[in-house]
Amino acid sequence: MSKNGGSLASALSYLETRTPEFLSTLKDLSRIPSVSAKGYPPEDVRRSAAAVADALRGAGVENVQVLEIPDVHPYVYGDWLHKKGAPTILLYGHHDVQPEGRHDRWKSPPFEPTERGGRLYGRGTADDKAGVMAHVAAVASYLKSSGELPCNVKFIIEGEEEIGSENLGRFLEKYKGMMAADFIVLSDTANFDTGVPALTYQLRGICQVDVEVQGLDQPKHSGMFGGPVPDPVQVLCRIIADLTGKNGELNVPGLYRKVARPGARQLARIRKLPFEEAKFKREAGMMKGMTLAGERGFSVYEKLWTRPSLTVIAFEARAIQGSSNQIIKAARARLSLRTVPNMDAREAGRLLVKKLTTKPPYGAKVTAKVNGGTPWWTTDPEGPAFEAARRALKAGFKKETAMIGAGGSIGFVGPFARLLGGAPCLLMGVEDPACNAHSENESLHLGDWVKCMRSAVYLYDELSRVPVKQ
Repeated sequence: MSKNGGSLASALSYLETRTPEFLSTLKDLSRIPSVSAKGYPPEDVRRSAAAVADALRGAGVENVQVLEIPDVHPYVYGDWLHKKGAPTILLYGHHDVQPEGRHDRWKSPPFEPTERGGRLYGRGTADDKAGVMAHVAAVASYLKSSGELPCNVKFIIEGEEEIGSENLGRFLEKYKGMMAADFIVLSDTANFDTGVPALTYQLRGICQVDVEVQGLDQPKHSGMFGGPVPDPVQVLCRIIADLTGKNGELNVPGLYRKVARPGARQLARIRKLPFEEAKFKREAGMMKGMTLAGERGFSVYEKLWTRPSLTVIAFEARAIQGSSNQIIKAARARLSLRTVPNMDAREAGRLLVKKLTTKPPYGAKVTAKVNGGTPWWTTDPEGPAFEAARRALKAGFKKETAMIGAGGSIGFVGPFARLLGGAPCLLMGVEDPACNAHSENESLHLGDWVKCMRSAVYLYDELSRVPVKQ
């Protein structure tokens, strides 16, 4: 028994024998195309929320509710709060998923989870339905084997993380009274490598900017006008290319003014991590002969976790199918700017818009606007809660825990950390470098998923012994 009740040994034994049942539930959840992006049926996200609620009830979680806000994809809440004097853990995950992408690139249907080579393929299998199910399984393993947990738990499973948690403020206004907890545990980050667990202590933010170049009042014959008449598509390409300087830095005046430099302890953590360039390129899917990019003078992990970066995530001009010999009148792009500690996303977006619209080639009409964003987040990964999490992950994986940053963004973390007065945030997940999250053929390493579930069982036991502020 743990100090606060709930048999660790019994929970681990139950988990081992019932893993096929938990996998079956994960497959059921992954069959629901819960895409939260605009243009997709919101009914599917609602159906996903109902299925997650059923999974929580089946695990023995109490007070399960689908939390509603008008015109917002639903959240799911549940709790088990019977350990007086023990800490309370808020377990976060999300049940919405990314669009499937290019259907013809999937080796099996994106919403028909398929086992192949020790992995489970399908949209949402890794990001983040397996992360949610890791904690559902861990809680069920305690409650079904010994009738209690060593600590109190609350689940909050979001329905719009993949669209930037754009209504999180409204959600907190309505439901913040239900969220009180001593620790926050997120299931939505990656491990350092297949078989190597990680705790994430820093996330980049994101600022999205849309830009359009217009040069003509309508398309023109490229034979009659091509040459002297500028091509708006090429103008946009030149503008975007000019956003990168000769040393790989972003060529946006003023952008680096507030970029924080990592401290000595963070640099030591980063430099302690092994890195193999060939393996990294292979995991990134880079074509043979390509070289790495980014700012000179920084390691790959520093570029990923501590430096801003820019990606063109959409480009529109005219489809190849149906094209003709015309100079197209306009072209558009969506740019994704990743921000890092001390950067203000609104200011960064303003600077990027100014750069895009200042002195465009040939005097073309250029318009740009900020189209939303998510703030960066960082914490000091020291103290009893982080030590407990490291022990739990080591027990589950039989490997030391890597301390890492992440290049991506999770909008939930910062607001909830502030709401709970700086409660320790433990970011741990089920993804590995080969999982293809957000791309075609997303998959979950089933062996690592079992290790994550075991780690969650150990985590509740470990955190039950961590002193909390009264």
